[in-house]
Amino acid sequence: MGLRDRYLPEDWRENQCLGKFDFSGKGIDLHDPKDIIIGNYDWGYLCWPTWPYCRAKFGLRERPIPPFYPVNQLLSICVALLMGLQHALAMVGGLITPPLLVGLKAFNDPTLTSSEAQDRQTQLVASSLIVTGICTIVHVIQIPIPFTKMVYGTGVISVAGISFTFLLTAENSVDIMMQDGDSFDVAYGRFIGVLLATTWLVVAISFMNERMVKRIFPPLVPGVTIFLIGAALIGTGFQNWGGGAYCAEYANGLPAEAQTCLVPYNTTIYQSYSWVEQENPNLIPESYSLQNGSNYMNGTCYSAQVTPLCGTQGHVQLPFGAPEYVGLGFLVFVTLCVIEIFGSPFMRNAEVIIALLFGYLIAGVVTRDGQHYVNTSAIDQAPGITFLWVRTYPIGFFAPAVLPCLVAFLVTAVEAIGDITATEEASRLPTAGSDHRRRIQGGLLGDGVNCFFGALAFTLPTTTFAQNNGVIVLTRCASRSAGVCCGLWLFLFGVIAKIGAFFVAIPYPILGGMTTFLFACVAVSGIKIIILGGLGRRVRFITAIALGLGLGVTIVPGWATNHLWPIVPSMSEALRSFRDACILVLSNGFAIGCIASILLHLLLPEESDPNDPDAPIKDPQGDRSFTTHPKSPESNHVPASVYNDQKHGNGDNGELYKEPMNVGAMQRGDDTAHHIGGKEPIV
Repeated sequence: MGLRDRYLPEDWRENQCLGKFDFSGKGIDLHDPKDIIIGNYDWGYLCWPTWPYCRAKFGLRERPIPPFYPVNQLLSICVALLMGLQHALAMVGGLITPPLLVGLKAFNDPTLTSSEAQDRQTQLVASSLIVTGICTIVHVIQIPIPFTKMVYGTGVISVAGISFTFLLTAENSVDIMMQDGDSFDVAYGRFIGVLLATTWLVVAISFMNERMVKRIFPPLVPGVTIFLIGAALIGTGFQNWGGGAYCAEYANGLPAEAQTCLVPYNTTIYQSYSWVEQENPNLIPESYSLQNGSNYMNGTCYSAQVTPLCGTQGHVQLPFGAPEYVGLGFLVFVTLCVIEIFGSPFMRNAEVIIALLFGYLIAGVVTRDGQHYVNTSAIDQAPGITFLWVRTYPIGFFAPAVLPCLVAFLVTAVEAIGDITATEEASRLPTAGSDHRRRIQGGLLGDGVNCFFGALAFTLPTTTFAQNNGVIVLTRCASRSAGVCCGLWLFLFGVIAKIGAFFVAIPYPILGGMTTFLFACVAVSGIKIIILGGLGRRVRFITAIALGLGLGVTIVPGWATNHLWPIVPSMSEALRSFRDACILVLSNGFAIGCIASILLHLLLPEESDPNDPDAPIKDPQGDRSFTTHPKSPESNHVPASVYNDQKHGNGDNGELYKEPMNVGAMQRGDDTAHHIGGKEPIV
C-alpha cells in the first residue's frame, strides 16, 4: 500500500458507488528530512500574481494546477504552516470584528478611562483569537467520545470563529443595561451569563436527526436571518467608516442644552400667555415672570448646535464623513478589487487582511496638519504575552436576552449543517452516509461545547465557519494538517498581546471599510442560501413577510421601542422582564424575521406547481443532501463537486478557481449550481 492509499480513508478505497476520485497528491517521504520540512508544493502557482486579460494575445501560458491534497494526507512542515497561515489570514479579519465592536461599548462607560476601555477591548480580541484557535484544532482533530459512536469535532478543516449572529444582540443588550446604570463590566458579564445558559440548545440539536432539523428549518430560515444580520451590520460598518458611531449619531450637531438665563422682555410674547393664565395659571412657565419691573425676565436659552469632531482612534479630529475618512475606507475597497483581479491564490485567500493592513499602513504614514491618523498608545501599553482570564467579568444574568440568544443559537445550528456540508464538498468528501452524519453530529456538538467554553473565557459564541472554503478550493489542499496549523496560528495571534492591541488601534475609517465589505458578504451569503431551496411562490411569500418585518425594524428601530408596550408602575418584575425580552426581539430585525419565517414555514402548506419554473425539484429519495441533475448519471451517488470537476475537466484547462456545486441545490436541468454560503462572509 502506497503512502497515498495509506492516508486515504478505507471507505473511499472500497466504496465504488461514490464515483472516481483523482487524488494525485504525492505523500511525503518520511525518510527524507528535506521532504518532511519543505515538501514539493508548487510555490510559484501559490504566490505569483496573475495577469487575467488577453493572455493568449501576449503569449502567456496557463500555469499547471498543483495536485489535490485530500483530508488525511500528511503535509510537509513548511507546506502545512503556509496553508494554515492562509486559512488564518482569511479568517482573522472576521474573527476580530465582533470583539472589536462590542469592546467599543466600553468607551461609553463613564467610570472607565480611555486607557482602561482600550485594555478591555484588547483583551476581548486576544481572548477571541485564543479560543478560536483551540476550538479549530479540536474540530479538525475530531475526538471520539468513549463508549459511544459519537464524536466531538468535524474531522475536516472547519475553522471556528466568533459568530456575527450574536453581535447585534450583544450590542443591544449591553446598551440597554448600561442605560439602566450598569457599568460595562457588569453588563458584559450579565450577557455572558445568558450565553452560558442558552448554549446547550445547540448540544441538544446535535442529538437530533439531520433530516428532521432540515425539515423544520429549511434553507429559507437561516438565509433570511443571515441576510437581515448582514443588512443591519452594514450600517455599523458605515458608521465607523465615516468616523465612529458617536459622530454618526450627532452628525447634524449635538443636542441643544437648555439653560436658565435673562432674556429681553417682550410684551407680545408675555401677553400671548394671558388667555392661558385665565384658563389655567399653572401652565404659565416660570421662565416668563418679570424681574421687578426691569426690561429682562427669566427665560430659557438653548446652546447653539455644535458638530462633534471624531477622534477615530488617532490624533486627527474631523467631522463625520470628512473626505479624509471616506478616502481611507475607500482605499480598502480599491485594494480588495485590485487583489481580486491581479492577486495570486495566496493573496486572494488573504485579501481581507491584506487590504486592511495596506489601509492601516497608509493611515499610519500620512498626516494632516502634522497629526497622525493612528494612535499607538494601545500597542505601547499592551503586555508582550497574555492569555485567557487575565481580565474577568462578574457573571450575572439578563433575562430579556434569553429569547434572542435562543433564536441565534437555532440559526447557527442550522447554518453549521450547511457550513460543514460545504466544507465536505470543497474537500471532495461524500455528502451522505454514516461519515457525513458523524461529521454533522460532531460539528454541532463541538459548536455547543465550544460556545460554552468561549463563554467561560468571556468571549462571544464560537461556531463553525465556512469562510475558508475558498482557500481549500484555490490551494487544492484539504489536509487536516493545514487545519491544525491554522488553529496554532490563531492561538499564537491571541497569545501575543501586541497583535491584539495592533488590531485595536486600527482607525475607525479603515475598520469601517473592511467591516462593510464583510457584512455585505454576510448578506450575500444569506441570499445564496435562500436561493438554495428555489424561489417558488410559497418561498417568495414567506421571504417577503420575513424581510418586510426584519428590514422595517432595522431601518426604523423605534417602531417597537417607543410606545408599543409602555412600562406602568404596577408592572411586576417578572412581567417587566418578559416585556423587555419581547421588545428586544421586536427591535432586532434578524430575530423577528427568523421567527416569522419559521412560523410561516410550519403553517403554510407545501404546494407543488409543475408550471412554476422557480420551484425546486425534489430528490426522488427524499434526501436534500445530494444534487440532482438530469444530465448527471447516478446523481444521487456522486458528490456534486466531483460531478462538476468531471463535467468541466477537473481543472485541466488551467483555471485557478472552481467554486464547488452546492450539495443541497435542487437543479432544474440547467448547468448552474449554488454553493452553500457560511454564516460569515465568503471571501
